[in-house]
Amino acid sequence: MTESEDPSIPENFESVRFVGTLGMVAGVIFSFGILVFGSGPPPWPWLVGLWVLALVGVGLRIEAGVRERRRS
Repeated sequence: MTESEDPSIPENFESVRFVGTLGMVAGVIFSFGILVFGSGPPPWPWLVGLWVLALVGVGLRIEAGVRERRRS
C-alpha cells in the first residue's frame, strides 16, 4: 500500500496518539485487574484479547510518531 500525498486530507496525529494511549492503558489495567482481583484460574481468552488491545495501542502510537516525524 502507498500513502496518499494529498495535502487536502488532514492527518490528526494527536487523536491517533490518544486512541493508542487509551488502548494501551485499558488493556494493561483491565488485564492486571483480572489477574489480581479475579478468583480461580484466569480467563485466558480475555487476557489475550486485552493484551492484543494493548499491543494495538502501542502500534498506533508508533504509527502516529513515524507519520508525524515523516511529515515534519
